Amino acid sequence: MSGRERERFECAEAVVVPVTGEIDIATAEGMRDQLLHAATRSHGACVVVDLSGVDFFDASAVRALMTVYRLLTRDGRHMVLAEPTDVVARTLQALGLDRILEIYPIVEMALMHARSARLTGGRRAAGPE
Repeated sequence: MSGRERERFECAEAVVVPVTGEIDIATAEGMRDQLLHAATRSHGACVVVDLSGVDFFDASAVRALMTVYRLLTRDGRHMVLAEPTDVVARTLQALGLDRILEIYPIVEMALMHARSARLTGGRRAAGPE
């Protein structure tokens, strides 16, 4: 079951947060803080994490990302990932997180998700996927 099949929260709007460079023990807390700051400023928006510029992604990055996911989920908020680079995608797949998190191949698809959720009142529209 993919993360997309487990949506629980309505997206009022979306805020895209680009993450770039090497996300490791030296930078993971900064990424976490950047995502939480964007989520706080956006007042209920779906947080779209744009991972298209990530060159390295280690266990520290995973821990930081999952911390944000847990905090937002606890608060009834929604976070999705978009455009993960190969290194990010391999890490998430190896840990089985691709079955927990919603991951879109491009940012535009993640934004369409937010628009779709807004149009259907937070419920996914019926139809083929």
